[in-house]
Amino acid sequence: MSVNEGVPGQQSAAASPSGKMHIALGYRWAPPDGRHWGGMEAVFRAQGHRVTFVGPPDGSRRGYNGMMPVDQLISQLPEMPDFYLWLDRNGYFPPGIEKVPVPTACWLAPVHLGTAWRQQVARFFDVVFIAQKDYLEGFRRAVGHDQVQWLPWGAGPYLKPTLDVPRIYDVGFVGNIVWAHRNTARVRRLALLAERYGTNDLYHYYPLQEVADVYSQSRIVFNVSIAGDANLRVFEGTACGALVLTDSVANGLGDLFRIGDELVVYDDDADLVSKIDYYLDHEDERARIAAAGLERTRSEHLFVHRVQALMDTMMGASIERSAPMRVADREEREKARRDVLTHMHMLDAILDESRAAGYSRPKRIWLALPCLARRLLL
Repeated sequence: MSVNEGVPGQQSAAASPSGKMHIALGYRWAPPDGRHWGGMEAVFRAQGHRVTFVGPPDGSRRGYNGMMPVDQLISQLPEMPDFYLWLDRNGYFPPGIEKVPVPTACWLAPVHLGTAWRQQVARFFDVVFIAQKDYLEGFRRAVGHDQVQWLPWGAGPYLKPTLDVPRIYDVGFVGNIVWAHRNTARVRRLALLAERYGTNDLYHYYPLQEVADVYSQSRIVFNVSIAGDANLRVFEGTACGALVLTDSVANGLGDLFRIGDELVVYDDDADLVSKIDYYLDHEDERARIAAAGLERTRSEHLFVHRVQALMDTMMGASIERSAPMRVADREEREKARRDVLTHMHMLDAILDESRAAGYSRPKRIWLALPCLARRLLL
């Protein structure tokens, strides 16, 4: 089935002279969210696409009841969207997504931190975008079709680097230092850097608008991934004209940048220190690599490039509505959805949906136990 087959009144954006589309966008929005999906939403709008937010409300942002079946919601909109897009964020997973009368897509970001349950998520959508390249084949096997594409992170519109300011920090880092990281290489290496080099406050929480300030004032931006992922910091650091020194990860890093020419990788703690010392002592070489990384990111790795790639796919005439959950039986669909809600810690949604399905109170409690256990233990 093509993108527009069987959708009353829907016109193909690919055939439209403007080439613009109407997107029904659903995710758990929370201010400030510009670093991730809020920044992506801003790019959709800046490129002239019409966006109808159909996620749940939060604070000053209007939205819809998160328990309302999204197929009913979309059918009641004044104008049928060209497609529905769900962005990977805890706290909201659209009920009824498998019944939506237009093509559906999802963008799954931290697939390296919860692969199995995100593969269940992917089975609810016709088109799947994932941020980490090494997981492509596993997701394609899980959904049973090839409409799974690599769409890596990039540098968002929130980044406003100031490239002509003095680079007062030898090494800069902005990132998450939480309880879960207490025994990781990240904490160990940050302590090592703080002892040896002039850095920003590595443990400070920086508001979104200050991320670019730190990186614009850093000669080197230090990166350490959580699980071998090509993360946001790689793109943010290069976008601010710093030399990015990252652990040696896979997930397409070598496809995105020329290693050694546009950024530098290290192997272990000793190699990290050795390379920081080297590039601090060889200013011209550091500046050359940083400038090349900046040019690469500006030309290929901004959020605008990711949005364009996504839209090129969704405008294609060959998209099939092939989400496995569109044709799965009720038992399979409910189990897959409970697995997703359990890993998203959405206990209320599990209870509400099992009640709506007509299950007895004992069974509702039984079905909710795995989610309750995760809440109590994690």
